[in-house]
Amino acid sequence: MKILIQSLAFACLSLCVVNSSFGADEKEKDVKKAEKMAEKKAELNHIAMKEGKLWVMKDGKTTELTETATLMDGTKVMADGSYLEKGEGEKKMLKEGEAITWKGKVTDHDKVMKDIEKHKEKKAEKAAKEAEKATEKK
Repeated sequence: MKILIQSLAFACLSLCVVNSSFGADEKEKDVKKAEKMAEKKAELNHIAMKEGKLWVMKDGKTTELTETATLMDGTKVMADGSYLEKGEGEKKMLKEGEAITWKGKVTDHDKVMKDIEKHKEKKAEKAAKEAEKATEKK
């Protein structure tokens, strides 16, 4: 009888440990998903040189850059289009049609804009699927 009670207690404790570890995995997945979304957002937000001016595209809004902006990696972007990477002594200049992401990556502005359109399309598709599921449940 004593062995039976000990076995049951051990089984219950084992289930508790297993269950809590699965919950930790889910939380870890949620954190990684949030980090990935934040990283993607940082790539979509950028500063671009268009028509000789610097434009800041952030959270769907576009404004002209009028003062120095500091990016996530420490790069400083000046209103004249020059930028200074953290730890580098040499100033560089954005060229017409180039963009720099909030992570400090210089890329082609048209490529960034295509990525933004793809992101918007995926968001719209996801919203449509969720709306469809909601109407099916009713």
